[in-house]
Amino acid sequence: MVFSSARARQFDAQFERLRRAFSRCLSGEAGIVLVEGAVGCGKTYTLEAVTAHAAKAGALVLKAYGTSADRAPLGTLRQLLDSPRLPKATADHLREALDQGALDAAQPRETPGGDPAGGTPPHIQGAREFRAALCELASREPVVICVDELQLVDAESLQYLLYLATRSHSAKLLMVFAQATDSDQKDAVFNTELLRQPNFQRLRLERLSWEETAHLLTTRLGLPDTADVAYSWYEVSGGNPLLLRAVIDDYRTAGAPPRHGRAVEPVVGDMFVQAVLTCVYRSGHTVSRLAEGIAVLGASASSELLGRLLRIGSAGTRRGVAALDAAGLVGGLAFRHPYVEAAVLEDMDPEVRLDMNRRAAVLLHQGGGATLAVARHLLAAQAADEPWAVPLLRDAAQQALAEDDAKLAVACLELAYAACQDEELRAGIRIGTAGIMWRLNPSASERMLEEPLAALCADRLPASHIGRLIELLLAHGRIEEARGAIGRLNAVMSNAGPTSMAHFRMTARWAQDAGAPDRGPGAAARQGEDGASRTSLRSRRPSSLSTITAAFSGFFGRGGSEESPVAAAEKVLEVSPLTDATFEPIVNSVNALVYAGRPDKAAPWCDSLMEEAERRRAPGWRAIFASIRAEIALRQGNLVESAAYATTALDIVPGSDGSVFIGGPLASQILAYTAMGKYDAAARQLSRPVPEALFKSIYGLGYTRARGRYYLATNRINAALGEFLMAGRLAQLWELDQPALLPWRSDAAEAWLELGDREKAANLVSEQLARNGAGDSRVRGVSLRLLAAAGDIDNRSRLLGQAVEELQCSGDRLELARALDDLGRTLRGSGELGRADAITGRAWRMAKECGAEELCDRIRLDSGLEARDPRPVVRPVSGPLGPKPAVPPSLGTKLSESEARVAALAVDGYTNREIAASLFITISTVEQHLTRVYRKLNIRSRQQLPTALRAQVDEIA
Repeated sequence: MVFSSARARQFDAQFERLRRAFSRCLSGEAGIVLVEGAVGCGKTYTLEAVTAHAAKAGALVLKAYGTSADRAPLGTLRQLLDSPRLPKATADHLREALDQGALDAAQPRETPGGDPAGGTPPHIQGAREFRAALCELASREPVVICVDELQLVDAESLQYLLYLATRSHSAKLLMVFAQATDSDQKDAVFNTELLRQPNFQRLRLERLSWEETAHLLTTRLGLPDTADVAYSWYEVSGGNPLLLRAVIDDYRTAGAPPRHGRAVEPVVGDMFVQAVLTCVYRSGHTVSRLAEGIAVLGASASSELLGRLLRIGSAGTRRGVAALDAAGLVGGLAFRHPYVEAAVLEDMDPEVRLDMNRRAAVLLHQGGGATLAVARHLLAAQAADEPWAVPLLRDAAQQALAEDDAKLAVACLELAYAACQDEELRAGIRIGTAGIMWRLNPSASERMLEEPLAALCADRLPASHIGRLIELLLAHGRIEEARGAIGRLNAVMSNAGPTSMAHFRMTARWAQDAGAPDRGPGAAARQGEDGASRTSLRSRRPSSLSTITAAFSGFFGRGGSEESPVAAAEKVLEVSPLTDATFEPIVNSVNALVYAGRPDKAAPWCDSLMEEAERRRAPGWRAIFASIRAEIALRQGNLVESAAYATTALDIVPGSDGSVFIGGPLASQILAYTAMGKYDAAARQLSRPVPEALFKSIYGLGYTRARGRYYLATNRINAALGEFLMAGRLAQLWELDQPALLPWRSDAAEAWLELGDREKAANLVSEQLARNGAGDSRVRGVSLRLLAAAGDIDNRSRLLGQAVEELQCSGDRLELARALDDLGRTLRGSGELGRADAITGRAWRMAKECGAEELCDRIRLDSGLEARDPRPVVRPVSGPLGPKPAVPPSLGTKLSESEARVAALAVDGYTNREIAASLFITISTVEQHLTRVYRKLNIRSRQQLPTALRAQVDEIA
């Protein structure tokens, strides 16, 4: 048993006292022993040990136990008659005495005035007969009477037992009682009278210490006898042997193998829950109510509040809490472990729990309790009918957000919304809830907009809330509905002048494109004009980064700033903590970096924000950043990484199939799988159901383009062309026709090239180059590559060289591999085999690093390389090596000239062997240079080399 094995020395000392009492009984000296302890601390086991010892010594053992289920007069003593060793004559004598006593107890006596007087004890004659029968039996053999759960024994049985105990000093009789400590059901008169008897002694059983807990775990589970091992088990069980045994049984049931030398966490299962409830409810009605009150109040519990909540006096409260503490269930006024509290709450009657939480909220509010504590009780009560409840819940939601508990904030606002009767306030609460829900689930946030949208269409949405609704619609990319909402806002605010999307906080990613140049290191500087930021708000919606720059400047309170979009975005990211108020500008800033052609700057910010969102318990935010990160990886040519981030975004958000948000990560997945040549995987993603509203949102543009790229790769050219043209028409309709956002013209040009119409292809890419201006180098590089394919052979090498230069600056290794492949084939066609082989080899390696297996196969087949080793042997390249790579000052101060040249070629995909051949140095020297570069830049591989080290196009030829 747990009790004996865990604390053998203490048990032996207690049992020795019981043995001595039994020995005196054998010599004709009656004894009375009261065993006390909290529920679960071994009282019953002690009685069983005594009865076993006495029976083995030849004594007659009579056993009974009290129960609240049977409180019939003398019902407990009748259990003594069930012993098979009790002589029939004695049993009949005892039965007659009990029958007479029960009959007398049922018949009220009359007072001298003739009035009935209840509550009088049974007639003394019955108790005398009962004592006489047992004393006559004890004269022939030792008799041991054991009564467990004494606090639950009926009053009449207690009177008989007390009569027997006080008048049987010279008999071979031992009476052993077991009683719960601090029980409110104890009979004070009975206990006091026992104390007066000279042959009475009391034994107190305590809980296990953590040292004893460790010893028990060693004997039962074979674990090291250390405090580290025992601590968590002791915290769960509180040292209560019954609870500890239950946890051990749950651990064994779970099948967790012991891990020698390592801490083993306890397993809480059904056995533990049942043991907890047993300890609570066997402690009596008052104690069980106090346990429920402590569970309901939680951290707000105090003796005074408990008493007021349960309508129990201070003395009863102190006694009940002491009983719970003795059982190891509480420490102070808090349960020792959340599992215990959860078990008590779960077992409560639902209606009782609701009512208790409602009253707790009222009492806490009256006493000036913490707002969040009151709100939690209102939530648990599922009621907010008090006049102060709705404002309090709204305040609690803000406090919960400050503590990064968005779930609690949403729950508070949902309850406030259900209880609120003011229509304007209800609309504000619903829209506010949708904004907060973005932290948890963008799809759920989007669905919450349906109700205010319906109210807007029915002209029931107050004008004061339309602006925030528009912002959320834009943030979710729902362009058509945002346009309609702006129209309605203009209608209701006609006196204030027309409203444009630019009046809002620029939350929509669709409004971000490369309208101003900000090129990476090594890029040629091109200055373009920017007239979009001053366009009339009445006639034009925002569609360029210059407008976003103005929005960012407004965010800092400097509306007239002329900062570049990248500089403004980075400043926002540097100074803005991630909060609900800053989330939209932060997302806007990361996207600004992406669409300004600086994914290399956006990626680390996005990674950091994903980590912070996870730390802040904001899975919805993390999904948004993961989706952006998937697009960043795609723009860098990291196909496997892009698909993984997109999968993360989709997995984080449950039920996203009904949301337009699904279009973003789905588009990235489809584009990545298609570029990898995994057409079956892309087709599976395309077969996923998407909402019709997707194609009225910005996400629909990317999804339509991704579908077109899949059709193009699988030789459905006309279908692909239709998708690209449809995306282009939508972009033009929504005034979002910016190549950095949606390069639909270059996509369509590829389709026209496949159909053999080089003129249409050339016209489209020329138009795209004109619209792009000095903007995104990635767009320019792709456009130049396609323009070379559509143009004359004489200009092809020059255009492809420019395309490679642009794409090296952009950081998109996949598009660079495509341009290098085209350049290698062009050079091979003109007979420059040495340069062609080197360039083709680089193209294959870059495609391989990107995971573009389909492109790798095509390069191998087109170049006629061996399948087992497609990397061509580097032929010496004639002529000078060209200009030295431009090294930014921040890196140049770290690297020597030789190290920078080697690192630049490594960034461009050269192997150590090829770098050595190009620079006329040994492979060992290359390795030494790279080792020093890694150390100076604090990186571990060439994949981490910054793109700022990339060489100019002259060095590849």
